[in-house]
Amino acid sequence: MTSLAGKFASGIARLTNLGKRDDPLTNLKAATRWLDSLPVGDAFKCQQSILEEIRRFNENSSEITKDRLAVLMLLDEKSRDLQDTLVRQYLRNPRMSRPVESQLWHAVYSLYWEVARGYHTFVLHFARGSGKTPHESHIPLVTLRAIRIFGQLLKWRAVRYLAAGEKLWLRLHNLYRVAENEGFHKTEIQAYADESGCTCETAYLHILMLHLANSGTLYPRQLDLLDRWLCGWHAHLQLDARPDVERHTFAVDLSADHGPRRIRKTDSDKPMRYWTTATLLDKLREIQNALREGGIPAELGLTESARTSESLDLLDHLQHHWAALSSREQRRAPRESVKRLVDVAHGLNTIISQIKLADAPRPGASPYGTGINYNEADDVQVYGFVTERTRERASQMQMPAPRVSSEVERWVMQDESDCGYGAVVESRDRDWLRVGTLLGVKAHDSPTWKLGIVRRLSRFNDETSSVGIETLAEVPSLAMLYEAVTSSGYTVNGLDNSGANLPNASLWLTGASNSLIIDPVHYMPGKVFQINGPQDQRFISLGRPLERSEGWIRVAVDPVNN
Repeated sequence: MTSLAGKFASGIARLTNLGKRDDPLTNLKAATRWLDSLPVGDAFKCQQSILEEIRRFNENSSEITKDRLAVLMLLDEKSRDLQDTLVRQYLRNPRMSRPVESQLWHAVYSLYWEVARGYHTFVLHFARGSGKTPHESHIPLVTLRAIRIFGQLLKWRAVRYLAAGEKLWLRLHNLYRVAENEGFHKTEIQAYADESGCTCETAYLHILMLHLANSGTLYPRQLDLLDRWLCGWHAHLQLDARPDVERHTFAVDLSADHGPRRIRKTDSDKPMRYWTTATLLDKLREIQNALREGGIPAELGLTESARTSESLDLLDHLQHHWAALSSREQRRAPRESVKRLVDVAHGLNTIISQIKLADAPRPGASPYGTGINYNEADDVQVYGFVTERTRERASQMQMPAPRVSSEVERWVMQDESDCGYGAVVESRDRDWLRVGTLLGVKAHDSPTWKLGIVRRLSRFNDETSSVGIETLAEVPSLAMLYEAVTSSGYTVNGLDNSGANLPNASLWLTGASNSLIIDPVHYMPGKVFQINGPQDQRFISLGRPLERSEGWIRVAVDPVNN
């Protein structure tokens, strides 16, 4: 019996040891074999497998060894291509459904979080230790990687318009303080084999500048584009420990759980770091001038995917947000706290439908004035007054007031200015609520719709968001566009129907220069349309784009002589 029990225990031990040898977290060779066994072609599945192993790695964080650090660094390196694939999928599909968007975002964010958590543990262990540690030589590289990945965490929270949270800023500041205290913050290090060298200071400044540009008004693609641009502008930025009010623009408190701010007053009691953006702003103006003169974005260091119009808009945004306080453009109109009910419709087609309903004449409406129908007008002409019989008939035929359409929501605006509204709204089921969304807005007791654009978005949590809406000064009116085609010369009963096509509904904006808001699928520069709208029927050609976002584009229009 004892022999049987011994054999059983021996077998269990062999299985346990075999499991340890196959565990990818055991050593570098086991991790390499496990990575080679991952299925090829499914980036999401592979990324999730590595995520689970790094999460398991962090759950056993008590073992701080050189071999474990090597395993973590290998898993990080091998996950980068998979992570980039998911990032591209997220940024290239802005119209994905909320469940798909949530799945992708959480996959990307969770991997960054677990890798940052693992590196952070090793850096803190080194910083708290008094003697020499076996992984000490790797600490500069580990610190640089940790700083950069914490920057990605902040960026991906900004992509979803979320506040930093989770003490991300304080952890990032502490990592930089370790680099400064150990004296390697200005040492150039190659973070990954496929990249050029970088220092902890420039990586840290990179994150601070990206945060300063983010005011809840940038699209995810713009944030990613700016993240790439900053890599080429590191030489124009440098941190200083001593303040110079005449020269420095921004400051960051290394002991506080928040990001950088403009310098208003200096505080010598806190571990502050300062820097100026004057040289970088000169560089931005130089790039902007080159673009206006016909320069190619890629040749100016703005990546091959950047478009000229998009780059010019983003450069304008950066010059505003990175400028000194004295030269920064102030708010166009003061805000006033209000509690106002406003009807809101979103999306071009819905707004067109609401404007069409608002413009539609009521049944029996009289051209003589509000409240008089055609029968009443006849009585006035014949008798000089409205007869009692006609009044009774009118009361019986009177239609009940139309209810608010299901496509229209009613929001309570928290503040108002001459240029727009601010509101706090429930956002759980509003997948469409994004920066750049086109809105129709009107006071609930007003018949007139105005156009608004979501300019700022800040999510407090999964259920509530703060929204900033800019309203356009021009009042929109419905216009029908008919594609202008040449005649085939073939007629039926004297009519040429070869060019017959359905009209495209659009919104006409009358202002200093007329413009149209149309569906982007119908836009082509110089394309000629016959227009039936607020003015006499005529021909117009589409000019340059003035602004565009998901599902709509605003373009200048030019008259065409027919």
